[in-house]
Amino acid sequence: MAGEVMLESFLDACPGIYFVASPEGVITKANQEAAYAFGEHGAEGRSLLEAVHPEDRGDFQALWSRLPEDGKALRAVSRLRGADGRDQAFSWSARRVKEGSEIHAVLLPAAPAPAVQPSEKAPERILRMLLDNLEIAVSVVDRNGYCTLNEGKSLTTSGLGQNFNLGKCLLEAYAHDAVILENVERALRGEDRHYIVEAHGVLWENWFSPVKDENGEVIGAIGLSFDKSESKRAMQELQNRLNLIERQQEVIRNLETPIIEVWDRVVTLPMVGVVDSARAARVMDDLLTAVSRQSARYAILDLTGVEIVDTATAAHILSLISAIRLLGAEGIITGIRPTVAQTVVSLGLDLSRVITCANLREGLRLCIRRMHAQATADASVGTLV
Repeated sequence: MAGEVMLESFLDACPGIYFVASPEGVITKANQEAAYAFGEHGAEGRSLLEAVHPEDRGDFQALWSRLPEDGKALRAVSRLRGADGRDQAFSWSARRVKEGSEIHAVLLPAAPAPAVQPSEKAPERILRMLLDNLEIAVSVVDRNGYCTLNEGKSLTTSGLGQNFNLGKCLLEAYAHDAVILENVERALRGEDRHYIVEAHGVLWENWFSPVKDENGEVIGAIGLSFDKSESKRAMQELQNRLNLIERQQEVIRNLETPIIEVWDRVVTLPMVGVVDSARAARVMDDLLTAVSRQSARYAILDLTGVEIVDTATAAHILSLISAIRLLGAEGIITGIRPTVAQTVVSLGLDLSRVITCANLREGLRLCIRRMHAQATADASVGTLV
């Protein structure tokens, strides 16, 4: 009996919060410190889980329910509501009694994390890290335009070197460069400036902002510069590639419509592959231009390389023949393959008014015979006159 009295006296004098609870978390015994800390929430018969913050309750209950049977303690930190109604973090340790169901728990207020005091050197370290690692250059000038700071990785990578403009009056050093001079002057007059300029063989993108004192008077300016030379080279390389692709496309277009003058006033257009709407438009433009420019009498469309003809392709070809006639020339189709002929017939297309020949050679012979016959007839008319 005396031992129990001494134990209770010891627990009440203990500065820690002491609970004895059931596996379900119901408090069966608590010391005086628990009453001070949790008030009615720490009274016997109350559930310890009621004091646990709702967001921490799941983890708390999970740990509580899996306390080892061998009496090994588990430790965690949870937020519990105190007697003043405020939540506070507590570090707690719980142990299941060997060969019993009671759980003994001790709680101590968790020490708050020490406040991080900002270092007076932190801004300087941050600025130094930025200057040493980013492709930038920073310039500071006073109200008279003299450079008091000129540092940054871009000064090194561009070959100019650190402190390139240090001690120089930018208004004098760049008097020959109207862009730099104007923007520095306007920054010193209180304007924010953004401009791109090429200087010392480097393309710079610059931001200049005025620095003002407590009275609003400009006392200098700060400039931030980015080396854009690599971007310029990349853009130039891209433009060169685009120009090359455009030239290649022009060559391909010319190969698609290789108009050849095979005889005096006779042009031919070998067609290969599928003739879609876009290609048909290019073919028509190029062929009609050639017929008009060369005053051609005959235009031969050689379809030897065309393996498939659908309604749209045939319509394009007939439209081309009609357009040639409007220019006073005659269109001749050569090289129709058997499969293409079968397709044309099955589509029901009318080619009765279109001159066709077996191949390009026969088409050229036809043109020569007709021109010879025309020349003979013109000569006879001239003799009779």
